[in-house]
Amino acid sequence: MKLREDPDHYAILQVTPRASRDEIATAYERLRELYSAERTAEAAPDLQALATQKRQQLEQAYAVLTDAARREAYDRRQGFAQGVAEGETLDYRPLPPAHGQERNTVPSVAERPRPARTAQRSGVRGWLPGLALGSALLAVLLLLLLSGVRTTSGPAALATPTISGVTLPYTEAQLNLYRTQATTSNTAQAWIEFGNAVFDNLQTLREQAPQSPQYRGLLGGWLDAAEAYGRALAIQDNATVRADRALALFNYGQDAPDPQRVAEALAEVERGITGEVAEPRALISYGLILAQVQPPRREEAFALWRKVREIAPQSPEAQTAERLLQSYGQS
Repeated sequence: MKLREDPDHYAILQVTPRASRDEIATAYERLRELYSAERTAEAAPDLQALATQKRQQLEQAYAVLTDAARREAYDRRQGFAQGVAEGETLDYRPLPPAHGQERNTVPSVAERPRPARTAQRSGVRGWLPGLALGSALLAVLLLLLLSGVRTTSGPAALATPTISGVTLPYTEAQLNLYRTQATTSNTAQAWIEFGNAVFDNLQTLREQAPQSPQYRGLLGGWLDAAEAYGRALAIQDNATVRADRALALFNYGQDAPDPQRVAEALAEVERGITGEVAEPRALISYGLILAQVQPPRREEAFALWRKVREIAPQSPEAQTAERLLQSYGQS
């Protein structure tokens, strides 16, 4: 039982309570760079204030979790189990890539000219989510425009609706900050971070409130995530990012519905399978698509998930693959 309220240092650093000191240090360095004053210098004032707050939280969390005595006392107050082997990690998402768990990301690369858009929304559908935006979001968008930051994704990626009993991993302000980082730095890493944030919010809604008007109104956000991944891939190729892009397109195509997007996702799956992809998370994502497509191709999905267990038996992805197989009565 908690004796007093403390900040959730593990959530701030985006690690689990079982994270090793090295994992904590790696997460700290990545997030400190993401929220650095240099990278947010051209952002709107409210986003700069948010970045400053995040830097302060990161410093406090890092100071506590890298000091063995302070971390032990903190864990005791929070009621975390003691005696977990250092380095043991836990994938706390039911299905990838929801609930804020970090995906594999590519190393930072030198900035290059902004690539062309890889996904366009057309007609009325792309604008419908914008009609539901509240005045707070419109104010943030206005601040971004006044600050000179070019906006490239639709409003669907930014809205964070309130649904009773559903907590989204990222707030509206955080999504704006990730997008600003991506559009100003134009690095593969930044586009992946933005795509992940949009994806995680939508996946949470899809899992917990799939028939809600809020989720239905934000379906276009899947295309924003796919576009962000596409921009990252235009800078540096990565099998896991390609799989995440395919899954974003598939989720949109299945729920919209839009057969063209489903076909595009399946084409990426075929390319990945033919190319003998060996990235565990990519294999899980491809399997999710094959298991849900109509008609289902579940035997192929099962084979991919079993492959994950074979090539990375001790990984969090292997645990996810095992749960997926069990959910279908497979071993």
